[in-house]
Amino acid sequence: MRKKYWKKAGLVLLIQCFFCFGFTLASASVNDLKIPAQFGTIKEVFTALNQTPATEHTIIQIQDAHCNYEAQKNLAKILEYLVKENNLKLILVEGGSGNVSLSFLRSYADQKKREEVADSYLKTGKISGEEYLDIVSDADLELYGIEDQGLYDSNLDTFLQLDSYRQEALNNLGNLSSLVEKLKPYIYGLELSEFERKKTDYEDKILTLTEYCGYLKGIADKKGVSLKGFPHLAAFVESARLEKAIDFKAAEEQRNNFIRELGKLLDANALQGLLTNSQDFKAGKIKPADYYNYLTYLAKYKIDIKANYSQLASYIEYVTGGQDIEAKSLLKEMPLAEDKLREVLAVKDDEKHLLEINESLNLLTKYFKLDLTPEEYANFQEQKANFSTASWLGFLQDYCQKYNLALPQYSASLIDENFAKLDDFYKLGLEREKSFIKNIEEKMNQSETKLAVLITGGFHTPGISRMLKEKGYSYAVVTPVITKQSDSSVYFSVLRGEKKQLE
Repeated sequence: MRKKYWKKAGLVLLIQCFFCFGFTLASASVNDLKIPAQFGTIKEVFTALNQTPATEHTIIQIQDAHCNYEAQKNLAKILEYLVKENNLKLILVEGGSGNVSLSFLRSYADQKKREEVADSYLKTGKISGEEYLDIVSDADLELYGIEDQGLYDSNLDTFLQLDSYRQEALNNLGNLSSLVEKLKPYIYGLELSEFERKKTDYEDKILTLTEYCGYLKGIADKKGVSLKGFPHLAAFVESARLEKAIDFKAAEEQRNNFIRELGKLLDANALQGLLTNSQDFKAGKIKPADYYNYLTYLAKYKIDIKANYSQLASYIEYVTGGQDIEAKSLLKEMPLAEDKLREVLAVKDDEKHLLEINESLNLLTKYFKLDLTPEEYANFQEQKANFSTASWLGFLQDYCQKYNLALPQYSASLIDENFAKLDDFYKLGLEREKSFIKNIEEKMNQSETKLAVLITGGFHTPGISRMLKEKGYSYAVVTPVITKQSDSSVYFSVLRGEKKQLE
Protein backbone atom coordinates (compact mmCIF):
# COMPACT_ATOMS: atom_id res chain seq x y z
CA MET A 1 0.00 0.00 0.00
CA ARG A 2 2.77 2.43 0.93
CA LYS A 3 4.73 1.53 -2.21
CA LYS A 4 1.67 2.18 -4.39
CA TYR A 5 1.08 5.51 -2.67
CA TRP A 6 4.59 6.76 -3.39
CA LYS A 7 4.41 5.50 -6.98
CA LYS A 8 1.15 7.41 -7.38
CA ALA A 9 2.56 10.52 -5.71
CA GLY A 10 5.57 10.34 -8.02
CA LEU A 11 3.30 10.29 -11.07
CA VAL A 12 1.39 13.32 -9.82
CA LEU A 13 4.69 15.16 -9.28
CA LEU A 14 5.87 14.17 -12.77
CA ILE A 15 2.64 15.44 -14.32
CA GLN A 16 3.08 18.71 -12.41
CA CYS A 17 6.49 19.12 -14.04
CA PHE A 18 4.87 19.23 -17.45
CA PHE A 19 3.13 22.45 -16.50
CA CYS A 20 6.19 24.58 -15.85
CA PHE A 21 5.19 26.84 -18.70
CA GLY A 22 2.66 29.66 -18.91
CA PHE A 23 -0.69 29.79 -20.65
CA THR A 24 -0.70 30.89 -24.26
CA LEU A 25 -3.48 31.63 -26.72
CA ALA A 26 -5.41 28.58 -27.89
CA SER A 27 -4.88 27.55 -31.18
CA ALA A 28 -4.92 2.81 -37.45
CA SER A 29 -8.63 4.06 -37.10
CA VAL A 30 -9.18 7.44 -38.66
CA ASN A 31 -10.65 8.51 -35.30
CA ASP A 32 -7.26 7.80 -33.68
CA LEU A 33 -5.34 9.91 -36.17
CA LYS A 34 -3.04 12.51 -34.63
CA ILE A 35 -1.13 15.26 -36.39
CA PRO A 36 1.43 17.42 -34.49
CA ALA A 37 -0.18 20.85 -34.12
CA GLN A 38 2.97 22.67 -35.28
CA PHE A 39 2.70 20.98 -38.69
CA GLY A 40 -1.01 20.77 -39.45
CA THR A 41 -4.61 20.52 -38.30
CA ILE A 42 -7.24 17.83 -38.74
CA LYS A 43 -10.30 19.61 -40.16
CA GLU A 44 -12.72 16.76 -40.71
CA VAL A 45 -13.03 13.06 -39.92
CA PHE A 46 -15.47 10.54 -41.40
CA THR A 47 -15.65 6.90 -40.31
CA ALA A 48 -17.42 4.60 -42.74
CA LEU A 49 -19.64 1.88 -41.29
CA ASN A 50 -20.11 -1.67 -42.61
CA GLN A 51 -17.06 -1.55 -44.85
CA THR A 52 -16.43 -4.42 -47.26
CA PRO A 53 -12.92 -5.81 -47.98
CA ALA A 54 -12.91 -3.70 -51.15
CA THR A 55 -13.64 -0.47 -49.27
CA GLU A 56 -11.79 -1.11 -46.02
CA HIS A 57 -9.42 1.76 -46.64
CA THR A 58 -8.58 5.06 -44.98
CA ILE A 59 -7.68 8.14 -47.01
CA ILE A 60 -5.95 11.11 -45.38
CA GLN A 61 -6.64 14.10 -47.60
CA ILE A 62 -4.05 16.86 -47.36
CA GLN A 63 -5.08 20.19 -48.84
CA ASP A 64 -2.18 21.38 -50.94
CA ALA A 65 -1.26 25.08 -51.01
CA HIS A 66 0.55 24.98 -54.34
CA CYS A 67 4.05 26.47 -54.35
CA ASN A 68 3.79 27.86 -50.82
CA TYR A 69 7.20 27.00 -49.33
CA GLU A 70 6.05 27.01 -45.70
CA ALA A 71 3.02 24.83 -46.47
CA GLN A 72 5.13 22.38 -48.49
CA LYS A 73 7.68 22.00 -45.70
CA ASN A 74 4.90 21.35 -43.19
CA LEU A 75 3.26 18.93 -45.61
CA ALA A 76 6.56 17.01 -45.76
CA LYS A 77 6.69 16.99 -41.94
CA ILE A 78 3.13 15.63 -41.76
CA LEU A 79 4.02 12.86 -44.19
CA GLU A 80 7.21 12.07 -42.29
CA TYR A 81 5.19 11.79 -39.08
CA LEU A 82 2.64 9.47 -40.74
CA VAL A 83 5.45 7.30 -42.09
CA LYS A 84 6.85 6.82 -38.59
CA GLU A 85 3.61 6.58 -36.61
CA ASN A 86 1.20 4.98 -39.11
CA ASN A 87 3.56 3.09 -41.45
CA LEU A 88 2.47 5.22 -44.43
CA LYS A 89 3.78 3.96 -47.77
CA LEU A 90 1.39 5.16 -50.48
CA ILE A 91 0.99 8.86 -51.40
CA LEU A 92 -1.58 9.72 -54.08
CA VAL A 93 -1.15 13.03 -55.92
CA GLU A 94 -2.86 15.16 -58.54
CA GLY A 95 -0.93 16.53 -61.50
CA GLY A 96 0.54 13.20 -62.59
CA SER A 97 -0.40 9.74 -63.78
CA GLY A 98 0.97 6.40 -62.53
CA ASN A 99 4.24 6.05 -60.61
CA VAL A 100 5.75 9.52 -60.11
CA SER A 101 8.22 8.66 -57.33
CA LEU A 102 11.58 10.44 -57.17
CA SER A 103 13.28 8.00 -54.80
CA PHE A 104 15.69 7.02 -57.58
CA LEU A 105 17.44 10.37 -57.00
CA ARG A 106 18.57 9.23 -53.55
CA SER A 107 21.51 7.35 -55.06
CA TYR A 108 23.01 10.50 -56.56
CA ALA A 109 24.17 12.13 -53.32
CA ASP A 110 24.28 11.80 -49.55
CA GLN A 111 21.33 12.98 -47.46
CA LYS A 112 22.81 16.38 -46.57
CA LYS A 113 23.39 17.28 -50.22
CA ARG A 114 19.96 15.94 -51.21
CA GLU A 115 18.32 18.13 -48.55
CA GLU A 116 20.23 21.19 -49.76
CA VAL A 117 19.31 20.76 -53.44
CA ALA A 118 15.73 19.61 -52.78
CA ASP A 119 15.13 22.60 -50.51
CA SER A 120 16.23 25.01 -53.24
CA TYR A 121 13.87 23.30 -55.71
CA LEU A 122 11.04 23.45 -53.18
CA LYS A 123 11.47 27.21 -52.76
CA THR A 124 11.16 27.80 -56.51
CA GLY A 125 8.16 25.50 -56.98
CA LYS A 126 10.00 22.87 -59.03
CA ILE A 127 9.01 20.15 -56.58
CA SER A 128 6.31 19.72 -53.95
CA GLY A 129 6.42 18.68 -50.29
CA GLU A 130 5.84 14.99 -50.98
CA GLU A 131 8.53 14.99 -53.67
CA TYR A 132 10.92 16.72 -51.27
CA LEU A 133 10.36 13.96 -48.70
CA ASP A 134 10.72 11.25 -51.35
CA ILE A 135 14.15 12.65 -52.26
CA VAL A 136 15.59 13.30 -48.80
CA SER A 137 14.03 10.39 -46.89
CA ASP A 138 15.15 6.78 -46.76
CA ALA A 139 11.56 5.55 -46.24
CA ASP A 140 9.91 3.05 -48.56
CA LEU A 141 7.45 5.38 -50.33
CA GLU A 142 5.42 5.24 -53.52
CA LEU A 143 4.16 8.45 -55.11
CA TYR A 144 1.30 7.65 -57.47
CA GLY A 145 -0.43 10.10 -59.81
CA ILE A 146 -4.23 9.76 -59.97
CA GLU A 147 -4.90 11.94 -63.01
CA ASP A 148 -6.68 10.95 -66.20
CA GLN A 149 -3.94 12.30 -68.45
CA GLY A 150 -6.37 13.37 -71.19
CA LEU A 151 -8.54 15.37 -68.78
CA TYR A 152 -5.50 16.92 -67.14
CA ASP A 153 -4.04 17.99 -70.50
CA SER A 154 -7.40 19.47 -71.55
CA ASN A 155 -7.65 21.37 -68.27
CA LEU A 156 -4.11 22.70 -68.73
CA ASP A 157 -4.81 23.69 -72.36
CA THR A 158 -7.91 25.59 -71.21
CA PHE A 159 -5.83 27.42 -68.61
CA LEU A 160 -3.23 28.41 -71.22
CA GLN A 161 -5.98 29.76 -73.50
CA LEU A 162 -7.45 31.78 -70.64
CA ASP A 163 -4.05 33.00 -69.61
CA SER A 164 -3.59 34.87 -72.88
CA TYR A 165 -6.27 37.44 -71.97
CA ARG A 166 -6.84 36.82 -68.25
CA GLN A 167 -4.61 39.68 -67.08
CA GLU A 168 -6.25 42.17 -69.44
CA ALA A 169 -9.67 41.10 -68.13
CA LEU A 170 -8.46 41.54 -64.54
CA ASN A 171 -7.14 45.02 -65.41
CA ASN A 172 -10.57 45.95 -66.80
CA LEU A 173 -12.31 44.64 -63.69
CA GLY A 174 -9.81 46.51 -61.53
CA ASN A 175 -10.61 49.77 -63.35
CA LEU A 176 -14.33 49.31 -62.70
CA SER A 177 -13.69 48.40 -59.06
CA SER A 178 -11.66 51.62 -58.64
CA LEU A 179 -14.56 53.63 -60.07
CA VAL A 180 -17.01 51.96 -57.68
CA GLU A 181 -14.74 52.91 -54.76
CA LYS A 182 -14.77 56.54 -55.94
CA LEU A 183 -18.58 56.53 -56.17
CA LYS A 184 -19.20 55.06 -52.73
CA PRO A 185 -18.79 58.36 -50.79
CA TYR A 186 -21.32 60.01 -53.13
CA ILE A 187 -23.93 57.24 -53.06
CA TYR A 188 -23.61 55.44 -49.72
CA GLY A 189 -25.51 56.75 -46.68
CA LEU A 190 -24.01 57.38 -43.23
CA GLU A 191 -24.21 53.80 -41.92
CA LEU A 192 -22.85 52.19 -45.07
CA SER A 193 -20.08 54.82 -45.31
CA GLU A 194 -19.12 54.20 -41.68
CA PHE A 195 -19.03 50.46 -42.42
CA GLU A 196 -16.65 51.02 -45.35
CA ARG A 197 -14.41 53.25 -43.19
CA LYS A 198 -14.11 50.54 -40.55
CA LYS A 199 -13.21 48.00 -43.23
CA THR A 200 -10.52 50.35 -44.58
CA ASP A 201 -9.17 50.92 -41.06
CA TYR A 202 -8.86 47.15 -40.63
CA GLU A 203 -7.11 46.74 -43.99
CA ASP A 204 -4.74 49.60 -43.07
CA LYS A 205 -4.04 47.91 -39.70
CA ILE A 206 -5.55 50.78 -37.74
CA LEU A 207 -8.04 48.26 -36.34
CA THR A 208 -6.88 44.83 -35.19
CA LEU A 209 -8.58 41.64 -36.33
CA THR A 210 -10.16 41.31 -32.88
CA GLU A 211 -11.48 44.89 -32.93
CA TYR A 212 -12.84 44.59 -36.45
CA CYS A 213 -14.58 41.27 -35.82
CA GLY A 214 -16.04 42.78 -32.65
CA TYR A 215 -17.33 45.69 -34.75
CA LEU A 216 -18.97 43.28 -37.21
CA LYS A 217 -20.61 41.44 -34.32
CA GLY A 218 -21.86 44.76 -32.90
CA ILE A 219 -23.45 45.73 -36.24
CA ALA A 220 -25.02 42.28 -36.54
CA ASP A 221 -26.53 42.57 -33.04
CA LYS A 222 -27.78 46.09 -33.73
CA LYS A 223 -29.48 45.08 -36.98
CA GLY A 224 -30.72 41.71 -35.76
CA VAL A 225 -28.51 39.70 -38.14
CA SER A 226 -27.68 36.16 -37.00
CA LEU A 227 -24.06 35.02 -37.30
CA LYS A 228 -24.96 31.32 -37.08
CA GLY A 229 -23.89 30.93 -40.68
CA PHE A 230 -20.42 32.19 -39.71
CA PRO A 231 -19.32 29.84 -36.90
CA HIS A 232 -15.63 30.77 -36.97
CA LEU A 233 -16.37 34.50 -36.80
CA ALA A 234 -18.83 34.04 -33.93
CA ALA A 235 -16.44 31.74 -32.05
CA PHE A 236 -13.54 34.17 -32.55
CA VAL A 237 -15.50 37.09 -31.12
CA GLU A 238 -16.63 34.99 -28.14
CA SER A 239 -13.07 33.75 -27.61
CA ALA A 240 -11.80 37.35 -27.56
CA ARG A 241 -14.47 38.24 -24.99
CA LEU A 242 -13.47 35.35 -22.74
CA GLU A 243 -9.78 36.17 -23.09
CA LYS A 244 -10.32 39.65 -21.66
CA ALA A 245 -12.04 38.20 -18.59
CA ILE A 246 -9.36 35.62 -17.72
CA ASP A 247 -6.62 36.15 -15.15
CA PHE A 248 -4.06 33.87 -16.83
CA LYS A 249 -1.69 33.85 -13.85
CA ALA A 250 -4.48 32.79 -11.51
CA ALA A 251 -5.70 30.20 -14.02
CA GLU A 252 -2.22 28.68 -14.19
CA GLU A 253 -1.98 28.46 -10.41
CA GLN A 254 -5.46 26.91 -10.21
CA ARG A 255 -4.53 24.36 -12.88
CA ASN A 256 -1.55 23.17 -10.84
CA ASN A 257 -3.74 22.83 -7.72
CA PHE A 258 -6.42 21.07 -9.78
CA ILE A 259 -3.90 18.55 -11.18
CA ARG A 260 -2.67 17.89 -7.64
CA GLU A 261 -6.20 17.29 -6.33
CA LEU A 262 -7.19 15.22 -9.36
CA GLY A 263 -4.13 13.02 -8.99
CA LYS A 264 -5.17 12.06 -5.48
CA LEU A 265 -8.60 10.93 -6.70
CA LEU A 266 -7.54 8.78 -9.67
CA ASP A 267 -6.56 5.13 -9.59
CA ALA A 268 -3.14 4.06 -10.90
CA ASN A 269 -4.33 3.30 -14.44
CA ALA A 270 -6.15 6.62 -14.83
CA LEU A 271 -3.13 8.42 -13.39
CA GLN A 272 -0.84 6.73 -15.91
CA GLY A 273 -3.20 7.82 -18.68
CA LEU A 274 -3.04 11.39 -17.39
CA LEU A 275 0.74 11.26 -17.50
CA THR A 276 0.77 9.94 -21.09
CA ASN A 277 -1.68 12.54 -22.31
CA SER A 278 0.21 15.31 -20.51
CA GLN A 279 3.42 14.23 -22.27
CA ASP A 280 1.65 14.20 -25.65
CA PHE A 281 0.12 17.62 -24.93
CA LYS A 282 3.47 19.18 -24.12
CA ALA A 283 4.99 17.58 -27.23
CA GLY A 284 2.28 19.15 -29.38
CA LYS A 285 0.66 15.83 -30.31
CA ILE A 286 -2.62 16.75 -28.62
CA LYS A 287 -4.43 20.02 -29.25
CA PRO A 288 -5.12 22.18 -26.18
CA ALA A 289 -8.89 21.79 -26.57
CA ASP A 290 -8.65 17.99 -26.68
CA TYR A 291 -6.40 17.91 -23.64
CA TYR A 292 -8.61 20.15 -21.51
CA ASN A 293 -11.70 18.23 -22.59
CA TYR A 294 -9.88 15.13 -21.35
CA LEU A 295 -9.14 16.78 -17.99
CA THR A 296 -12.79 17.79 -17.68
CA TYR A 297 -13.84 14.20 -18.39
CA LEU A 298 -11.49 12.87 -15.70
CA ALA A 299 -12.83 15.36 -13.17
CA LYS A 300 -16.50 14.59 -13.86
CA TYR A 301 -18.31 13.53 -10.66
CA LYS A 302 -15.06 14.11 -8.71
CA ILE A 303 -14.35 17.85 -8.80
CA ASP A 304 -16.64 20.79 -9.53
CA ILE A 305 -14.17 22.82 -11.59
CA LYS A 306 -16.47 25.80 -12.01
CA ALA A 307 -17.13 26.10 -8.28
CA ASN A 308 -13.60 25.40 -7.02
CA TYR A 309 -11.40 26.63 -9.85
CA SER A 310 -13.31 29.47 -11.52
CA GLN A 311 -10.39 30.95 -13.49
CA LEU A 312 -9.35 27.52 -14.75
CA ALA A 313 -12.97 26.87 -15.75
CA SER A 314 -12.99 30.13 -17.74
CA TYR A 315 -9.71 29.18 -19.39
CA ILE A 316 -11.06 25.74 -20.35
CA GLU A 317 -14.15 27.39 -21.84
CA TYR A 318 -11.87 29.79 -23.71
CA VAL A 319 -9.69 26.99 -25.12
CA THR A 320 -12.44 24.52 -25.97
CA GLY A 321 -14.73 27.22 -27.35
CA GLY A 322 -12.00 28.30 -29.73
CA GLN A 323 -10.99 24.80 -30.81
CA ASP A 324 -12.89 24.99 -34.10
CA ILE A 325 -11.63 28.44 -35.06
CA GLU A 326 -9.54 28.12 -38.20
CA ALA A 327 -7.69 31.20 -39.40
CA LYS A 328 -8.27 30.31 -43.04
CA SER A 329 -12.00 29.67 -42.51
CA LEU A 330 -12.36 32.84 -40.42
CA LEU A 331 -10.82 34.91 -43.22
CA LYS A 332 -13.19 33.26 -45.70
CA GLU A 333 -16.22 33.98 -43.55
CA MET A 334 -15.42 37.63 -42.97
CA PRO A 335 -16.13 38.86 -46.56
CA LEU A 336 -19.38 36.84 -46.59
CA ALA A 337 -20.44 38.37 -43.29
CA GLU A 338 -19.51 41.83 -44.62
CA ASP A 339 -21.70 41.27 -47.69
CA LYS A 340 -24.64 40.21 -45.52
CA LEU A 341 -24.29 43.26 -43.28
CA ARG A 342 -23.94 45.62 -46.25
CA GLU A 343 -27.22 44.31 -47.65
CA VAL A 344 -28.94 45.23 -44.39
CA LEU A 345 -27.28 48.66 -44.26
CA ALA A 346 -28.15 49.51 -47.89
CA VAL A 347 -31.52 51.29 -47.81
CA LYS A 348 -31.79 53.43 -50.96
CA ASP A 349 -32.11 51.93 -54.46
CA ASP A 350 -28.88 53.50 -55.74
CA GLU A 351 -27.04 52.17 -52.68
CA LYS A 352 -28.35 48.69 -53.40
CA HIS A 353 -27.48 48.92 -57.10
CA LEU A 354 -23.91 50.05 -56.45
CA LEU A 355 -23.60 47.37 -53.79
CA GLU A 356 -24.72 44.68 -56.27
CA ILE A 357 -22.20 45.89 -58.84
CA ASN A 358 -19.44 45.91 -56.22
CA GLU A 359 -20.22 42.35 -55.05
CA SER A 360 -20.46 41.10 -58.64
CA LEU A 361 -17.10 42.68 -59.50
CA ASN A 362 -15.50 40.97 -56.50
CA LEU A 363 -16.87 37.59 -57.58
CA LEU A 364 -15.88 38.13 -61.21
CA THR A 365 -12.37 39.07 -60.14
CA LYS A 366 -12.02 35.82 -58.19
CA TYR A 367 -13.48 33.98 -61.20
CA PHE A 368 -10.81 35.36 -63.53
CA LYS A 369 -8.11 34.82 -60.94
CA LEU A 370 -9.19 31.13 -60.96
CA ASP A 371 -9.58 31.46 -57.21
CA LEU A 372 -13.21 30.49 -56.64
CA THR A 373 -14.19 28.00 -53.98
CA PRO A 374 -16.61 25.21 -55.01
CA GLU A 375 -19.38 27.03 -53.11
CA GLU A 376 -18.67 30.31 -54.94
CA TYR A 377 -18.57 28.50 -58.28
CA ALA A 378 -21.96 26.90 -57.62
CA ASN A 379 -23.33 30.31 -56.60
CA PHE A 380 -21.93 31.86 -59.78
CA GLN A 381 -23.58 29.16 -61.90
CA GLU A 382 -26.95 30.01 -60.40
CA GLN A 383 -26.54 33.74 -61.01
CA LYS A 384 -24.35 33.98 -64.12
CA ALA A 385 -27.28 35.14 -66.28
CA ASN A 386 -27.21 38.36 -64.24
CA PHE A 387 -23.49 38.91 -64.77
CA SER A 388 -23.66 41.11 -67.86
CA THR A 389 -21.07 43.78 -67.20
CA ALA A 390 -22.32 45.82 -70.16
CA SER A 391 -25.60 46.38 -68.28
CA TRP A 392 -23.75 48.16 -65.47
CA LEU A 393 -22.22 50.83 -67.67
CA GLY A 394 -25.36 52.97 -67.98
CA PHE A 395 -25.68 53.32 -64.20
CA LEU A 396 -21.96 54.06 -63.79
CA GLN A 397 -21.93 56.55 -66.68
CA ASP A 398 -24.86 58.52 -65.21
CA TYR A 399 -23.12 58.93 -61.86
CA CYS A 400 -19.75 59.73 -63.48
CA GLN A 401 -21.41 62.62 -65.31
CA LYS A 402 -23.28 63.71 -62.19
CA TYR A 403 -20.13 63.90 -60.06
CA ASN A 404 -17.68 64.83 -62.83
CA LEU A 405 -15.72 61.57 -62.72
CA ALA A 406 -13.96 59.97 -65.66
CA LEU A 407 -15.27 56.60 -66.86
CA PRO A 408 -12.24 54.31 -67.04
CA GLN A 409 -11.25 52.24 -70.06
CA TYR A 410 -13.28 49.05 -70.09
CA SER A 411 -14.04 46.31 -72.64
CA ALA A 412 -17.32 44.62 -71.74
CA SER A 413 -16.93 42.10 -74.57
CA LEU A 414 -13.62 40.82 -73.18
CA ILE A 415 -15.42 39.82 -69.99
CA ASP A 416 -18.90 38.89 -71.19
CA GLU A 417 -17.88 36.85 -74.23
CA ASN A 418 -15.38 34.61 -72.43
CA PHE A 419 -17.54 33.11 -69.68
CA ALA A 420 -17.84 29.86 -71.66
CA LYS A 421 -14.07 29.29 -71.67
CA LEU A 422 -13.85 30.02 -67.97
CA ASP A 423 -16.71 27.63 -67.38
CA ASP A 424 -14.84 24.92 -69.28
CA PHE A 425 -11.86 25.35 -66.98
CA TYR A 426 -13.92 24.80 -63.84
CA LYS A 427 -16.02 22.00 -65.36
CA LEU A 428 -12.91 20.08 -66.41
CA GLY A 429 -11.59 20.48 -62.87
CA LEU A 430 -14.75 18.83 -61.54
CA GLU A 431 -14.50 16.07 -64.15
CA ARG A 432 -10.96 15.37 -63.00
CA GLU A 433 -12.28 14.70 -59.50
CA LYS A 434 -14.33 11.77 -60.84
CA SER A 435 -11.19 10.29 -62.41
CA PHE A 436 -9.36 10.80 -59.08
CA ILE A 437 -11.88 8.58 -57.30
CA LYS A 438 -11.78 5.93 -60.03
CA ASN A 439 -7.97 5.77 -59.95
CA ILE A 440 -7.82 5.86 -56.14
CA GLU A 441 -10.23 2.93 -56.00
CA GLU A 442 -8.21 0.91 -58.52
CA LYS A 443 -4.89 1.64 -56.84
CA MET A 444 -6.15 0.91 -53.32
CA ASN A 445 -7.77 -2.34 -54.41
CA GLN A 446 -4.57 -3.61 -56.03
CA SER A 447 -2.38 -2.34 -53.18
CA GLU A 448 -1.74 -4.32 -50.02
CA THR A 449 -1.90 -1.22 -47.83
CA LYS A 450 -5.14 0.00 -46.24
CA LEU A 451 -3.87 3.55 -45.65
CA ALA A 452 -3.00 6.22 -48.20
CA VAL A 453 -2.48 9.96 -48.26
CA LEU A 454 -4.20 11.95 -51.01
CA ILE A 455 -2.76 15.38 -51.87
CA THR A 456 -4.87 17.78 -53.94
CA GLY A 457 -5.62 21.49 -54.06
CA GLY A 458 -8.25 22.86 -51.71
CA PHE A 459 -10.80 23.39 -54.52
CA HIS A 460 -11.13 19.62 -54.93
CA THR A 461 -11.48 18.72 -51.25
CA PRO A 462 -15.29 19.03 -50.80
CA GLY A 463 -16.08 17.04 -53.95
CA ILE A 464 -13.58 14.31 -53.16
CA SER A 465 -14.80 14.03 -49.57
CA ARG A 466 -18.36 13.58 -50.80
CA MET A 467 -17.36 10.87 -53.30
CA LEU A 468 -15.17 9.02 -50.77
CA LYS A 469 -18.13 8.97 -48.40
CA GLU A 470 -20.36 7.60 -51.17
CA LYS A 471 -17.77 4.88 -51.89
CA GLY A 472 -17.73 3.85 -48.24
CA TYR A 473 -14.16 4.95 -47.49
CA SER A 474 -13.12 6.44 -44.17
CA TYR A 475 -11.21 9.69 -44.49
CA ALA A 476 -9.70 12.66 -42.68
CA VAL A 477 -9.00 16.13 -44.06
CA VAL A 478 -5.73 17.74 -42.95
CA THR A 479 -4.37 21.21 -43.71
CA PRO A 480 -0.69 22.12 -43.26
CA VAL A 481 0.07 25.12 -41.07
CA ILE A 482 0.38 28.31 -43.15
CA THR A 483 1.24 31.71 -41.72
CA LYS A 484 2.22 33.39 -44.99
CA GLN A 485 0.07 33.85 -48.10
CA SER A 486 0.98 31.99 -51.28
CA ASP A 487 2.31 33.89 -54.30
CA SER A 488 -0.03 32.61 -57.02
CA SER A 489 2.31 33.92 -59.73
CA VAL A 490 4.81 31.19 -58.84
CA TYR A 491 2.21 28.46 -59.35
CA PHE A 492 0.95 29.98 -62.62
CA SER A 493 4.56 30.24 -63.80
CA VAL A 494 4.97 26.51 -63.18
CA LEU A 495 1.78 25.76 -65.14
CA ARG A 496 3.03 27.84 -68.06
CA GLY A 497 6.24 25.83 -68.10
CA GLU A 498 8.38 28.88 -67.30
CA LYS A 499 9.97 27.02 -64.39
CA LYS A 500 11.49 23.83 -65.73
CA GLN A 501 10.66 20.65 -63.88
CA LEU A 502 13.44 18.32 -62.74
CA GLU A 503 15.47 16.88 -65.60
